[in-house]
Amino acid sequence: MATGSPNYKIILCGEYGVGKSSIFRRFMNNSFLEETGKKSTIGLDQATQMFRAHGTEVKLTLWDTGGMERMSFIGSSYYRGANAALLCYSMRNKDSFTILSQYILDIVMNAEGAKIFLCGNFADCTGENCVTKANIESFERECGDVLSGNYQISCKDNTGLNDMFSDIARVLHQDAVNKMTLRKDMIVRPGISPEAEPAHKRKCCSE
Repeated sequence: MATGSPNYKIILCGEYGVGKSSIFRRFMNNSFLEETGKKSTIGLDQATQMFRAHGTEVKLTLWDTGGMERMSFIGSSYYRGANAALLCYSMRNKDSFTILSQYILDIVMNAEGAKIFLCGNFADCTGENCVTKANIESFERECGDVLSGNYQISCKDNTGLNDMFSDIARVLHQDAVNKMTLRKDMIVRPGISPEAEPAHKRKCCSE
């Protein structure tokens, strides 16, 4: 029986004003709106796109709240069932980068098993307050194996977004395939257990 394409839920996390809604719009319909002021998304929004991963068509469903994911009245439904979190910051605002560890804690506590991907928006940033390569490398070392990917993008120039989501699709689908294979390997055939093995297959220290 056909089950359809695998569908992986991705949530956007990060500070207000780092461009999460711009990422969402690029993902949803490849559009960009020049923002004249910071406006937070109200409520939950989601969009789905198809990607090819390891020869399989998979769906990525991106969820956005515009920073309201940390509000108790919206957080549980937002995090529930997430396969991945896209941890966003503005490369032209170091404050939005230094607070990311708190978001990682939120993700680990509320979206068990979700993979975390780091995403720096405004990749064309130049200036003293820009997040540097050294800043990012230091953060990656501190996180250890918590991060599953690191990307720099520009929503305005539409740079790096498709490659980022294509890569995330591959990582998530490969992880799902690996887990499915592991579960199959762990299945014990009915009526068979290590204790039930024939005596000639077992060795005893008294032999």
